[in-house]
Amino acid sequence: MSRTEQEFDLVVIGNGAAGDNIARTLGREGLRVALVEAAHLGGECLNDGCVPSKALIEVAREARWRPIGWDEALARVHAVQLLVRGNDPSGGFDRDGVALFWGEARFEAPNRVTVNGSVLVAKDVVVATGTEPGLPPIPGLAEARPLTNRTIFRLAQLPRRLAVIGGGPIGLELGQALHRLGARVTLFEALERIAATEEPEVSLELQRLFEREGIRVVAGTRIDRVERQASGEVTLSTPDGTFVVDDVLVAAGRKPVIPAGLEGLGLQRDGRGFIAIEPCGRTSVPGVWAAGDVTGKFQFTHYAAYQAHHIAKHIAQDVCEPVPEAIVPWAIFTDPEVGHVGLTEAQARERGLPVRTGLLEARELDWFRTSGQVEGFAKVVVDAETGALLGAHFLCARGSTLAGEAALAVQHGLTARQVASTIHPYPTAGELFRWACAKAV
Repeated sequence: MSRTEQEFDLVVIGNGAAGDNIARTLGREGLRVALVEAAHLGGECLNDGCVPSKALIEVAREARWRPIGWDEALARVHAVQLLVRGNDPSGGFDRDGVALFWGEARFEAPNRVTVNGSVLVAKDVVVATGTEPGLPPIPGLAEARPLTNRTIFRLAQLPRRLAVIGGGPIGLELGQALHRLGARVTLFEALERIAATEEPEVSLELQRLFEREGIRVVAGTRIDRVERQASGEVTLSTPDGTFVVDDVLVAAGRKPVIPAGLEGLGLQRDGRGFIAIEPCGRTSVPGVWAAGDVTGKFQFTHYAAYQAHHIAKHIAQDVCEPVPEAIVPWAIFTDPEVGHVGLTEAQARERGLPVRTGLLEARELDWFRTSGQVEGFAKVVVDAETGALLGAHFLCARGSTLAGEAALAVQHGLTARQVASTIHPYPTAGELFRWACAKAV
């Protein structure tokens, strides 16, 4: 054995939600675990995603009532990151029986990974390297040096005029927050509506609320070219005309981060470029597993942790069992929030299911009236024959939280009548789900 070669039971590459969960779980169970991280602990969520964006959203909410400068906003975002990260720069991995290695991982063989001169050998290797921002193939966009979620939180000055490319969660959340902090935002979406994964009623009402705030939404159009001028201004050319801004934020998709050397070992990818896995989490390379966003399943921190929990069990027990199917809720943290669980009405009808819906506006209930947050509604989708809940969709204050209760109901086959007959505290936002279900009975 060479001087720098070290043997482990497991090597985990990447310290996002999936990699962290697997490494700590199996380290605590007594396995010899090595964790490789290239940049910073906590993955995309802590450093460039969920945590800083949600902190910025809260600062921007406050900015509606008092002026908040960009420097103050970033200082508060970074303070939240430090609070979440904790004061142990090594992440406390030694207490969990995990050896931490810094650097870029490279596969030499399925069970052999190198990092900064060290050779890590293990029976099993987990790839949990996540994703990075993708740039749509718009001529001139890359040369225009656009902002992404990885650079916006380190920006020295907020652009006066900002174009946001992408009407999905990242573009919507950051676009609204940056607008509230003082940028004049124009939001571009190639599809016919923003938040295209949501019920049409949700998308259209959210666009109306954005436009009422002063955010310009340009949907259903293409951007033919982006060009940064000598003056520093950026022009975006579309069939509808030319838009001139001070900077561009791209939030239009993610691409997987694949460790060096892995593709040469026979790694299979799906049609979008993500790592293809068996239902249990194994890849096409013997002994190599993949978890989290790099698999292209549901790209949410909560799903990555759920998936990782089961993959850790499979590795520990040397089994390959399917990760159990689960209803995966998600949220878009705009104001008001979007919460999504299960099937939309269109998806249910496409499956040939008999459908009944119930819709209730937030302004009809006292909690929303007393809090002054009356915008939005809840919509539930119900099997008209059995009464079972098929989906629930929220655009309202605390919509993200309501999605959790709805996920419990949909996951365990509750009927709309059962939810409607369950007493909820008064006055609370939770009553919106209850009485929307009553509308569908």
